[in-house]
Amino acid sequence: MTKINKLLLHGFKSFAKPTELLFGDDFNCILGPNGSGKSNVLDALCFVLGKSSAKSMRAEKSANLIYNGGKTKKASKQAEVSIFFDNAGGEFPTEDKEVKITRVVKQNGSGVYKINDQVRTRAQILELLSLAKIDPDGYNIILQGDIIRLIDMSPIERRQIIEEIAGISVYEDKRQKALAEMDRVEGRLKEAEIILTERQTYLKELKKERDQAQKYKELDSRIMINKATALHRQIQQKLAEKEELDDRNNKHKEQLDKKNGELTTLRSEIKEFKGQIDEINKDLERRGEKDQITIHKDVESLKVGIATSKNRIENVKDEISKIKQRKVNLDENLKDVEKRIKEFSADSKGL
Repeated sequence: MTKINKLLLHGFKSFAKPTELLFGDDFNCILGPNGSGKSNVLDALCFVLGKSSAKSMRAEKSANLIYNGGKTKKASKQAEVSIFFDNAGGEFPTEDKEVKITRVVKQNGSGVYKINDQVRTRAQILELLSLAKIDPDGYNIILQGDIIRLIDMSPIERRQIIEEIAGISVYEDKRQKALAEMDRVEGRLKEAEIILTERQTYLKELKKERDQAQKYKELDSRIMINKATALHRQIQQKLAEKEELDDRNNKHKEQLDKKNGELTTLRSEIKEFKGQIDEINKDLERRGEKDQITIHKDVESLKVGIATSKNRIENVKDEISKIKQRKVNLDENLKDVEKRIKEFSADSKGL
């Protein structure tokens, strides 16, 4: 168990000047007349140990703990109390033989805590003191009015105090904190389950969308392949049609050339027949009436031949006209086929 070596006060309540109180190894007693500041020493002890209630130290607020100077003296700017604990037994987790705890309060009510002159938080101060089983709100410090209040307490309240002194209430507090923490954890678990359920639903939707996208991609690929195959087939078909049209066109050209040759021959024959008729007419004029009958027969025969030849010429012209018309149609079909072949080829390159 640790002990207090000394207490240093400066500007706290009635201690305007720096005051050092030394504590012995055994019991220590502070004596003095009324108003000499005996209770202020106990208030300073509670103050430096981290007691948060200013009223328990007989002050309305923290700033009232600062020496006010009275009517004739100057007030202090701050109140500072330091307590020195013996650490020879190693109660505190430090190698120092003495542990100094300081608390300062200023006029604006702000406070500063220090351990061995190093600034710390109140929580760190209380944690350090708890290692040595020191509690500023514990019942090992009996202030004015505590005994009267203890007498006026109900049996249940006294039992609670006894449990706190025995340390049972600490475990009850820990139990309540643990239960509260369990409730918070259960709440967070429920929230996590709700979020997990939402995420699982979202994942199912994403999986469905992924499957649909994969199916669409596969179908699109198959469509492109089938489309390319269909275009290739159409191109081959149109090429075959073009080749067939070319053959038919060539045949018609040959027929046209043949008919043109026949027409030329017939025209030559007609010309020759006309020449023969002229010669016959001249010969008729020379021979007279004797041979007219024979000549007329020959002439009639020649006229029949001419008429026949003219008919043949007309037929040939009709056939030539039909062949030319078919040639024009074939040329138009050929141009259309070539245009469609180019379009299919462009689509094929695009695929």
